[in-house]
Amino acid sequence: SSSAYLSGLYGAPPSGAFPHQHPMPEQEVVNLFIPTQAVGAIIGKKGQHIKQLARFAGASIKIAPAEGPDASERMVIITGPPEAQFKAQGRIFGKLKEENFFNPKEEVKLEAHIKVPSFAAGRVIGKGGAGVPTLRLLQVNELQNLTSAEVIVPRDQTPDENEEVIVKIIGHFFASQTAQRKIREI
Repeated sequence: SSSAYLSGLYGAPPSGAFPHQHPMPEQEVVNLFIPTQAVGAIIGKKGQHIKQLARFAGASIKIAPAEGPDASERMVIITGPPEAQFKAQGRIFGKLKEENFFNPKEEVKLEAHIKVPSFAAGRVIGKGGAGVPTLRLLQVNELQNLTSAEVIVPRDQTPDENEEVIVKIIGHFFASQTAQRKIREI
């Protein structure tokens, strides 16, 4: 029946349907940094807001513990496919603007971190390291011009256990989204 087909299409596949692969191959993880004082607004009374947000976006949204007692930022860990990232991040940017955590005259700019395979980071930044930094800069500049987000690939990063490194993206919502998508495409 068409309704069964639709629920199968939009719902999660029955568990065990795909034993050898992740049920959703396009899960992405983005770490978004919000001002510490905005955490309460994102979580909401008894966690209601963050639950609604996760449901609305179709993403998992968790807030990491503070790095220290005077940390000015908290990390929001968003896991979900591209569309869920768009919705979840869009709502978070919107909420921060609405609640006046930023000057009403300015766009909300946040820092987002995404992980890319270390071999691909070479492609994002361009090869050549210290000797020939031109290509490295060119590609980051190209991304920045294209998206008007600031894209930073910290230089001396040791890849993590999955051979991945962090790319930092700083910008307002659409700039940040565009940069995230472009980097994933690369």
